[in-house]
Amino acid sequence: MCGLCGIVHWDGQSADEGLVRRMNGLIRHRGPDDEGYHLSGGVGLGFRRLSIIDLAGGAQPMPNEDGSVHVVFNGEIYNFKDLRKTLTQRGHAFRTRSDTEVIVHGYEEWGEDVVSSLQGMFAFALWDETRRTLFLARDRLGIKPLYYGILPGALVFGSEPKCLLEAPGIDRSLNDRAVLDYFSFLYIPTRQRIYRGIRQLMPGESLTLSQGAVSLRRYWTPRWRLDRTRTEEEWCEALREQLDRSVSSHLVADVPVGVWLSGGIDSSAVAASMTRAGPGRALSFSAGFDVPRYDETRYALEVSRHLGTSHEVLPMDSSSMEILPRLLWLLDEPLADATVIPTYLLSRRTRERVKVVLSGEGGDELFGGYTHYQGMELNRCLRSVPAPLRRWMAEAIHGMRRRAGGTPLYRWHRLERVLESSLSPPFEDFLGKVAAFSGKEIACLFSMDFLKEIHDFVPMEPMREAVAMTPSPDPLSSAFLADLSVYLHGDMLTKVDRMSMACSLEVRVPLLDHDLVELALAIPSGLKVRGMETKGILRGAVSPWLPRRIARRPKRGFNPPLEHWLRGSLPRVVADWGMLEALRDAGMFRMGYVRALMEEHVRGQGDHARKLWALLVFAVWWRRVRGGKGGCP
Repeated sequence: MCGLCGIVHWDGQSADEGLVRRMNGLIRHRGPDDEGYHLSGGVGLGFRRLSIIDLAGGAQPMPNEDGSVHVVFNGEIYNFKDLRKTLTQRGHAFRTRSDTEVIVHGYEEWGEDVVSSLQGMFAFALWDETRRTLFLARDRLGIKPLYYGILPGALVFGSEPKCLLEAPGIDRSLNDRAVLDYFSFLYIPTRQRIYRGIRQLMPGESLTLSQGAVSLRRYWTPRWRLDRTRTEEEWCEALREQLDRSVSSHLVADVPVGVWLSGGIDSSAVAASMTRAGPGRALSFSAGFDVPRYDETRYALEVSRHLGTSHEVLPMDSSSMEILPRLLWLLDEPLADATVIPTYLLSRRTRERVKVVLSGEGGDELFGGYTHYQGMELNRCLRSVPAPLRRWMAEAIHGMRRRAGGTPLYRWHRLERVLESSLSPPFEDFLGKVAAFSGKEIACLFSMDFLKEIHDFVPMEPMREAVAMTPSPDPLSSAFLADLSVYLHGDMLTKVDRMSMACSLEVRVPLLDHDLVELALAIPSGLKVRGMETKGILRGAVSPWLPRRIARRPKRGFNPPLEHWLRGSLPRVVADWGMLEALRDAGMFRMGYVRALMEEHVRGQGDHARKLWALLVFAVWWRRVRGGKGGCP
């Protein structure tokens, strides 16, 4: 697990060594063990290494035998031993035990199709001197990041946007489309980033730069391949076998490996498979919160005792929010997922004990774990009630909340939202549930001038496009696919990569092994969500490994008690971080609407925690991070 950066000129200029070194220095946290460079004419490659496999060898940039190909690589290739054997049989000579070298020789053997042979998480840049070609690629699910920017006569790239902001000529102006997406999703899911001059290589995509021409290719897309021939018992057996294979491959390392264990079904399944894979007492880690309804440590401890792991718990409270400015510098862009805070703090504690940790990301998207899937099922039942009656009930609750003074009515606010979402068509109700600000609320949030700038953009469009690209058999399956294609890499994987790598910790996600992903995409949605039960098939598969209470308990999620933290400290936090002043200075918000959200939340008339956190994050980013100013807080 590492960091990479570089620049390639096609205009005859030589690569600026000072620039490449500055870019590389900004991502030192991704690889504190070593650094390396390749500079030749218009080509400059930089690399930071976190040594995991072949600690003595494996230095990068890594060349082929004659030095005509150089690669810088971030990630892990889990099938590298099999690929090494195949390539050796075809005449390639290996000089290291590193997984990086299979990319070099694989490219020599298969060209750009090498990506289809790689099993793992990866982002890499490969320079082919003979063909004068730069080849960038990112893994199928977008586990590892890669950003790029096109300058006059050059292309610049790196593992984090801060690398690109160092390059002269990068357009740092605000991308209006990205702002709309951020306030719709709480993250930026598309190729476009918050800065106009920066783009993101998308999951399952490669980029080729040759003679000044840039071309993009999608080499993998998640697709439904439903198999209705297997029984539920056969699916459970297949899942257990594939999970064991995936976890075993993810344990390959020359350093100790731990596991994050929240007590939920996903991390518990990974931990159970990990303890089955080999001898030795596994190290497990979890975070606890100061609000009992959000604290899952008792479940994590129960799983730990059952599996025999050595478990550590990191307690957190509202004071943890104070670290937000630093985290936004690490993220480079606004991302309003409050779990960045516990993810960073847990990564920091975990790194004191191990260098690699397994995590359960991907289970909710693959097996139907989110509560909004339950909401879709509830809406399906509610549609039997006449729409005018549902509309009247929602309006009545809204009016009651507005008249209720200081009465804590945020639960009624949630019921109002459920009734409103049931008025939307199937799948559109899903979009309404996951949106932070609805289309109507966007019109209230932004100024008239800014609304004119974004009038051509449709809120939540990336999810509609993802579903249109791969039609699904039913609305629930469409929602699974939208979360897998958009939310997973846009929020979850971005958060885990940045927060863990900020602590020089490698996080591996065995549930996102693409063989397991493709198996999950063959399972009918009716085996995943059954009424109000989520992840039915996964629960059934791993129930022999876990205590019954753990296998069957409802999802809680690794979420801090944000609404409680903000309700008690919102006025102070807003004042300390200058939220209202920053939003006013940005010039794109209706401040009366922002103040109304604050008042409703503090008085308990509505649960606006997500909206207020999104505004707070944007304000802190605007004041302290925007444009790469200020350095690391």
